[in-house]
Amino acid sequence: MTIQLPSQAHAYIDAQWDAHLERTRTFLCQPSISAQNMGVREAADLFRGWLEERNAHVEYHGRETHPIIYAEWDVGRPKTLLVYGMYDVQPVDNQAWTTPPFEAKIWNHPHGGESIVARGACNSKGPLMAFLHAVEALRAVGDLPVNIKWVIEGEEEIGSPGLPEFYNSHRARLHADAAFEPFWSQGELTDPPFMILGTKGLMGLEFICRAGEWGGPTKTIHSAVSPWVANPAWRLVQALNTLVDEHQELVVEGIPPLGQMQEEDEQLLRQIAKTFDIQAELENHSTERFKHDAPPYELLKKLQFSPSLNINGLQSGYLGEESHTIIPAEAWARCDLRLPPGLQIPETLQAIRVHLARHNFGDIEVALKSGYPGARTSLSAPVVQALIATYQAHGFEPTLWPVESSATPYYLYTDVLRLEFACGGLGAAGGSHGPDEWCSVAGLQALEKSLTTFLTVFAGGE
Repeated sequence: MTIQLPSQAHAYIDAQWDAHLERTRTFLCQPSISAQNMGVREAADLFRGWLEERNAHVEYHGRETHPIIYAEWDVGRPKTLLVYGMYDVQPVDNQAWTTPPFEAKIWNHPHGGESIVARGACNSKGPLMAFLHAVEALRAVGDLPVNIKWVIEGEEEIGSPGLPEFYNSHRARLHADAAFEPFWSQGELTDPPFMILGTKGLMGLEFICRAGEWGGPTKTIHSAVSPWVANPAWRLVQALNTLVDEHQELVVEGIPPLGQMQEEDEQLLRQIAKTFDIQAELENHSTERFKHDAPPYELLKKLQFSPSLNINGLQSGYLGEESHTIIPAEAWARCDLRLPPGLQIPETLQAIRVHLARHNFGDIEVALKSGYPGARTSLSAPVVQALIATYQAHGFEPTLWPVESSATPYYLYTDVLRLEFACGGLGAAGGSHGPDEWCSVAGLQALEKSLTTFLTVFAGGE
């Protein structure tokens, strides 16, 4: 099928680009750190105003401080698209930024060229604004080719605790033909875009060791008696060490080494492996070596289909200046466990608890702080094919990834609403969660244009 680009919408974006760029920078200048409740409601109110200016029907749901924004344009089209977005961001504490993270300065970033540098530029306030402007462009030159229902949350970076209730209680209202998330797909603007067909799930876990029958003090005591009294910090470290092998891979009975793979996955992975540059990936991830000295295919399979337990932080006792010779009364570790499609949270959590008990660490508390399973959609899904056709219409052949190793609550589409989904759009960005997070200025414009093309193609138009 030959796709003709929506040239009028693209011309509108060119004509309005200065305004779009400044509005995006305004949004990035507004903090919205969900973990610290910093500016979250203010960011929601700012975005709501822009939605209402574009004649969307808008409602707030969930927590007042972190509202879920529901926006809808019902324009009487045959097809309806359910869109996901997020307006909250990660903290910036103790990170060395070149320019302040909420000033959204434009400068020549070493990876992105002329870029907006700000927290949320990549993940995910930049794509949120791009979709808003794509809707604006289509409405300005005619009207939307599809009806749009847009769910935008302010708690993604803290595990989306309010989103399941919203989706479960509004199933009928959220009915659509497919689901979609706008997001970047290129490292550089000349690179082939990458597409994902699924994502891993996520478990936020806390492991806690306190005094008990095993020993340990019930209050902080002098370390001189450590020949007599055991240390909770050591016990926690020893317990965590039983969960992984020398390669830091899970060795918990009941948790398989790989998630579910579909028939097309091996072929897709081998296609990616043909151009996979191990040295470039090592540099990209700031490390001298990976856990395994393996060929590209095996590395890609592990990244996309292996469950993994990561320690985000360990804390116990005294961490101040100089020394303070004590045996602490407790120790805890905050971890995330990434679940490939096919692994479920209750069974995984139970397997960990049983494993610890089997290794005589049954006293270690394991608390599930947040979590959701992975999700997968088919390569043949119409919404996926529409996105592939969009990339091709813009002159690119996409690289297809079966599963993205990061986590997004797409299970709400596949498991709750029974919808196929796609995620993507042109454009380059990076530095998510770290200092000097960025999005390419030209890439932001390309993202807006590609989204107008995608909506047109998904609707069945040319």
